[in-house]
Amino acid sequence: MLHHELIQDTCSAERAASFYAVSRRTLCRHLTAEGSSFRQLTTEVRCELACLLLAASNLSLGQIAEILNYAELSAFSRAFRRWTGQSPSAWRSSERGLAG
Repeated sequence: MLHHELIQDTCSAERAASFYAVSRRTLCRHLTAEGSSFRQLTTEVRCELACLLLAASNLSLGQIAEILNYAELSAFSRAFRRWTGQSPSAWRSSERGLAG
């Protein structure tokens, strides 16, 4: 559900809660009980999507940033480096080297 919502730029705690037929507060309480938060969850999903798109497509970094709703390629690159410790292009190269 979050994959679709993030790509459609309609992701919010309220929408996720309504998907599960609970209040936003209830969703947040459940996530807190699991040691997480809605923001952490969306960040993890965004990272998964970025890695999937980098590994399985020939889309440019700019196109991937746009799909993930980053206003600027530089913002996507900084976020990706924070998540993985590598730039998106370096990660893509190393991933393709392992697959090849």
